[in-house]
Formats: sequence, C-alpha cells, structure tokens
Amino acid sequence: MADFASAYTSNLAVIYLARFAEGPKPVANFIESYNRHQAGIVHDRVAIRKGFSDENTSQDTILRSLFPNIISVSDDGFDITAFASAAAQLPHKHVVFLNTFSEIVSDDWLAKLRSGLSDIGTGLAGATGSYESLHSSMKQYNRGLFNSQFLPSPGAMRHLSRTVRKLLPRRFVDQLVAAAVAYSARSPQPQNHGVQNDEFEAFWARETRPGGLFDYLHAIPLYPNAHVRTNAFIIQRQTFLDTLPSSLTTKKQAYLYESGPDSLTQKILRRGEQIRIVGCNGQSYNIEQWPKSGTFRLGDQHNLLVQDNQTRLFQSLNRAEKRAFVEMTWGS
Repeated sequence: MADFASAYTSNLAVIYLARFAEGPKPVANFIESYNRHQAGIVHDRVAIRKGFSDENTSQDTILRSLFPNIISVSDDGFDITAFASAAAQLPHKHVVFLNTFSEIVSDDWLAKLRSGLSDIGTGLAGATGSYESLHSSMKQYNRGLFNSQFLPSPGAMRHLSRTVRKLLPRRFVDQLVAAAVAYSARSPQPQNHGVQNDEFEAFWARETRPGGLFDYLHAIPLYPNAHVRTNAFIIQRQTFLDTLPSSLTTKKQAYLYESGPDSLTQKILRRGEQIRIVGCNGQSYNIEQWPKSGTFRLGDQHNLLVQDNQTRLFQSLNRAEKRAFVEMTWGS
C-alpha cells in the first residue's frame, strides 16, 4: 500500500528500489549520489521498500530524507515485479526505474535520460545496454566452475549455484560469477582437457534440456542479443505495464524479461519504436552505436550516466578479466 507524503507535481516519477536484504550501504550510496548530482528536470520521487519488516529501519531514515513517497512490497518476486507494483499505483506519464545498486554519476542526469525519448518513435531509453547472450555467458561461467576443480561433481556445482543465489547478497554472487568467468578465460588448459571438456558438454546438454537447471537458456537469442539493462531506464508508464509478461514468478522469467525473445527491448522494437542508450555527455546512441558509447564494459566506462554493481565490478577487474567480460558483452 502506498503512503504518499506529498502531492505529485510532475508527470515524471523517479522510482528507486531499496531492497532491505542488501543492507543500508547501497541505499546510502544512492541517496548520496542523488543529492550530489542535480537532476536537471522537475520530477516526483518515489521509493520502493522491498522486504522491510519494520518501518523504522536505518534504510528508512536514509530514504525519507529525499524520497517522501513510499511504496512497500514484500521480498517475493524480483526488481521488475516491484517496479510493476509501483507503476500500477502511480499516475505519471513517464517513469524512471533505478535498482538498489544504482548510483548517479552525472549532473543533469535525469534531463539527459529524458532526452533519450525526445526523438519521435523512441519508446525506451536506458543508462546501459548490452549485446550479451545469457545463453553463452552462463555456459562460460559454468565451464569455469567445472574446470576450476574446486567442486567435486556437476551435482555439487548445481547445488552451489542454487544456494549462493538464494542465500548470499547479490554483491557476493556477482563476485563469484566474475571469478568463474575470468578463470575460464585466462586459465591454461589442463592436460586432460579433452576428457574434461567432454564431461562438461555432457553435463551442459543435460542441464539445458527441458526440466534442467538451465532449460530456459534455449529461449534466449544468441549473440548479438541487444537489450537495455534494467538497472536504470525511462519509459512511458503505461507502455511498461503493457510489456509485462502474464507471469513473472521465477528467476528464469525475470531473465527472459530482460534479455529473452519477448524481452522489454524486443517488445518495444516490435511496436516499431526505437531504443536508445544515453551517456553522461548527453548523447543518445542507437543500438548499432552502443559498442562505441563508452558506457557498460567499454574502456574505462567514462560515459556512464548511472553506475551499478556490475559497472563497479568491471572497474575492479584486471586487464585479462576485463577482456573476458568485454568479449562476453560486445564480442571480439
């Protein structure tokens, strides 16, 4: 239920999702970045409290300093389901969604992001996009785990994958994924590489069949699979609601909504509308220009408008590790 502390004054709402399980630090970092960088355009501020059991937490104290309008949801579901709950309650024409780990890194950031929709026929603009196919990326990630020899069997690898995603904060899961991908990219091939590779391919074939842990990957287009990342994006509120799938109750469905064949991006394109990524320089980039935008996993990411846990993780990698992620995201 929404508890709106102030009347709305704009047709544009900035909606920030604060997930309680991630702790107060990401929320404090976002609020500090919001306070440090002027938005450049009038807007209303709405915060989503996801998974809060108490109304007087340290996150609440931080949020209410700048975000007077609050919507509370349970921790069930995903970022997109929380965004959908908020969008269904709000009256605004346009909405900007930011996830828990988002941090603003440019003055006039909101005016720049809003300008991404200024061209007639543009239906979606984001701070970052990617050509990555989760199909090939997950295979590389799991190959890294399989070849690392830290796990005794494919069954143990499957159990670990489920456990860490369920129990650990997202930042630790991100670090595990990065380590596995980087290991796969940089490690020398073992002497029994042929046998080990055959074992992995057999394991992967089983797990991507119907009923397997990764059966949903076959639905995801192969590289290049252009999609706007949902950490920070702007869209017409009703358009967003119209693109939501009939069911969004599993992690697999959440993955497919971001980068599957019926993703938010693909649905906008099928409407005959354009997609843009916007940099901190205020320039909008169409899909063909994304690899030269200086944003997500590109060089030093100097042109980011909004950063997040994934862009910060990329900055922390060494040269070889960065190369692995660049190739995964943008090809060679």
